[in-house]
Amino acid sequence: MSNSDDSQGKAGDFVKRILSVGIGTLFLTEESLRGMIGEFKLPKELIGGILESANRTRKEFLQNLSNDLIVKLSEKMDPKALVEEILSRNEIEVKMKISFSPKNSNEQLK
Repeated sequence: MSNSDDSQGKAGDFVKRILSVGIGTLFLTEESLRGMIGEFKLPKELIGGILESANRTRKEFLQNLSNDLIVKLSEKMDPKALVEEILSRNEIEVKMKISFSPKNSNEQLK
């Protein structure tokens, strides 16, 4: 293998690792991500920035995903009609027990 082929192989591995870290930010725990990034031997400040960015990206991704799911589901079904159908087909039974007990005599003096 020539020196050029070796450099291209290392560059390809590096790109694969970078992409796996990028995708991993959505699905890995912070500890797993920290270990994965630690392999790059980067300064702690840079690692902290990457982890903060990864957490922010994960949060935004999940928020957008949940919003999109809610919108799509509400377009496909009418929540009011669903509740009405459930209530019309089912009987609701509520059981509740309430009891009172005297306070301790020490507590009454306060």
